[in-house]
Amino acid sequence: MNKHEYFPVVEGMQWVYSVKINSSYTGKSYNKRVMITNYGVKKNKNSLEISKLYSDGSFYTYEIVKNQLRRTSVIISFSDGIVEPVKKIIYPDLFFNQVKWVVKEQLFLVKGFQPPLLNVKPRSQFNMIYTVKKKYKTFVENGQSFKNCIEIVGNGSTNFIGDTRSGPIKVDIKNLEVLCDGVGLVKQVRSENTEASAFGNMTLTKSLLNLN
Repeated sequence: MNKHEYFPVVEGMQWVYSVKINSSYTGKSYNKRVMITNYGVKKNKNSLEISKLYSDGSFYTYEIVKNQLRRTSVIISFSDGIVEPVKKIIYPDLFFNQVKWVVKEQLFLVKGFQPPLLNVKPRSQFNMIYTVKKKYKTFVENGQSFKNCIEIVGNGSTNFIGDTRSGPIKVDIKNLEVLCDGVGLVKQVRSENTEASAFGNMTLTKSLLNLN
């Protein structure tokens, strides 16, 4: 059985990521850095609880039960909020012997760029179907080499009403993640694409810069 650790639980472990968000409407990108810290690790009778503190002040709590990764609580520091189920299974098999699963998610990249939809941020929910696509003996990101990595890809679609004068706007969502042994998430590319001129396509790229 694959015993690689794709969700490290060492207390005090820190990840620093570059995050880039691109808009096809503006042709511009927004760049920032995010630090995530394993703030606390607590062993319970039948589970392991992990708290993660983000550099923006957000706080996420997970638990590992019977090799499943579950999100149990979220405290966010920004006003947009979460409408999807806070408590849910993220990875049903941390060894990834289960190669297909479904996760309830929500839109969080799509944004309106012209009146009357300027700054409209739909939060429609949908089922994202994840599949294990590829395994790497070695994966290179930002000049760093990582061993025993796995690539998972999620696909989903939903729609929302941006303006009552027009019909539903369809959104196609794709999320790619590369997880590596002893490191966790090394790379993520998420796109939320529409054919609506007021919204266009949005892409988020998250890349590991440093691990402590």
